[in-house]
Amino acid sequence: MELGALLILLLVLACPLMMVFMHRGGHGGHASHGKGHGHMQGAVDEVSDTGSLDELRSRRAELDTEIAQLEQSETATKTPAVA
Repeated sequence: MELGALLILLLVLACPLMMVFMHRGGHGGHASHGKGHGHMQGAVDEVSDTGSLDELRSRRAELDTEIAQLEQSETATKTPAVA
């Protein structure tokens, strides 16, 4: 096999191999996924602590209201373009 073809083959195989190592061996598997790991862990803990679907719906309604208020204040502070 030519050197160029071998390099192309290695590049093609590098991506799936890196995925395997990153998801399994590179981070210690599932054992290292304790509290405090990952950027969304706090949100996951908060959701699992509430437990109830009604509480989650209530929280979503609160967030929707807050988003609407922020969007209103954002559009109110923008100045119209002068032609």
